[in-house]
Amino acid sequence: MSAGRTVDELVMWHEFDGPGDTSVEVLEEIGRMYEERYGIRVRAEAMSIADLGRRLTRLPEGGTGPDMAMVPSDMANYWEAARLSEVDGAMLQGVVAPSALDTMRIGGRLYGVPVLTGNHLVLYVNKAHYPEAPRTWEELENGAVRLREAGIIPLGIDLGQAYSFIPFLTAFGGWPMADGRISLDTDAAEQALAFLRRGLASGKIASLDGATTLLERFAEGRIGAIVTGEWIYNYLSRRLGDELAVGAIPAIGGRPAVSMCSSIGLIFPSRSLSSPRSAALRAYAAFMLSDECQRLWADRVQRIPAASAALTRIESGGSANKRQLIAQLRGSRPMPVSPYMIAGWVGMEEGLRRLPEDGAHKARTAMHDRASAVMAEVDDYLEQLKKGASIG
Repeated sequence: MSAGRTVDELVMWHEFDGPGDTSVEVLEEIGRMYEERYGIRVRAEAMSIADLGRRLTRLPEGGTGPDMAMVPSDMANYWEAARLSEVDGAMLQGVVAPSALDTMRIGGRLYGVPVLTGNHLVLYVNKAHYPEAPRTWEELENGAVRLREAGIIPLGIDLGQAYSFIPFLTAFGGWPMADGRISLDTDAAEQALAFLRRGLASGKIASLDGATTLLERFAEGRIGAIVTGEWIYNYLSRRLGDELAVGAIPAIGGRPAVSMCSSIGLIFPSRSLSSPRSAALRAYAAFMLSDECQRLWADRVQRIPAASAALTRIESGGSANKRQLIAQLRGSRPMPVSPYMIAGWVGMEEGLRRLPEDGAHKARTAMHDRASAVMAEVDDYLEQLKKGASIG
């Protein structure tokens, strides 16, 4: 953290995920509101999620860095590398649901303040192609024949992102972790990979870049349905209006396709809650969870607030699509809060990359081998941290 920074400025790092990420509009407005009321400027710096993770884990001792970062909750795993301040959970009791707090809790200690919840995958459909969201894979396939004849892609998904693999893995009874370690060398993983490969080969599934091509082709009516995150809902609602419907990811063989869920919240690197800006940071976190700001997230960009009162209000009075988003959240499974999940993501991405050419069995092996190699690196990294070694 810069020694020369004054108390009247806070620096925040956050992710920006392309034009579909409309959340930045509210983040900037909240910053302006906070400055007007508290006289403290919030200087927000946007970057890709990869850069955000890389920079947070390479903060120099006593050097420049952010006072806070707004991140997916699994980045609470950087608590050692980024020297995160521990948050007093007592001040959030009755404000944020315990399940949301647990997404940023490690070893019983809270390392962040959840601001938004959700981060789960859902099915979006264009009603011009699917009058109702298909509930089963069989229903989706029945519509696929008609759509393909009309030059429409039945289902789009970004299989370049490991997160997209989770609902298919769970539909075959799998999960990426077992006994605290990544576990991808399983029959469930291979069955899910084989299922996806058949879908890709038949033309029923197309893998497209999730931040650009997938959204644009869907908004243009060239894709019947897509699987992507709840965080894209506002963008798609603006583009498709009443033609957009939200549903569960279709069940496969009678088995639900369960997404992971998590939260997005504030973390405080380099022990910033012990800095001269501590009071300002605590005030900003409290402001983020105020009813005023939580309503902004919910109403302006249609995100799911972490504050219990705001969430209850949406469930009881929101639109059908918003209620569906929350219903799918209720059916999701929390993302493991573990430093080894990075190995899982890297392993799954390697397997999905190899899948079209190498087939399911070799892709499974590639997943396992890559994840095992990264787990070994994580083990070594954690051991160095325990010994107090400097990590470059």
